[in-house]
Amino acid sequence: TRNILVKDHSIKVVKAANLKISGAKDVGAPLQGKLVQIVATEGDVIKKGQPLFVIEAMKMESTVNSPKDGKIHKILLKENTMVEQDDCVIVFED
Repeated sequence: TRNILVKDHSIKVVKAANLKISGAKDVGAPLQGKLVQIVATEGDVIKKGQPLFVIEAMKMESTVNSPKDGKIHKILLKENTMVEQDDCVIVFED
């Protein structure tokens, strides 16, 4: 009896990749975890320090606050999405 390893090259694995932060108007995830709640909505006028979204990592929740005053242009991710560090979640208007 002999064991033979056979690789199936017809199977393709697709891993979803989120956009990374690229400028001052992007707000990203400070750590890896699950995006459990998005507090802000598109079009909201936000003040510096106001909560934007909540990330859960290892049963601990971290609230991400706005780094500046501005208006939210777009929210790129949905709740219950797994995020990595520096994944862009919210984009402010110029």
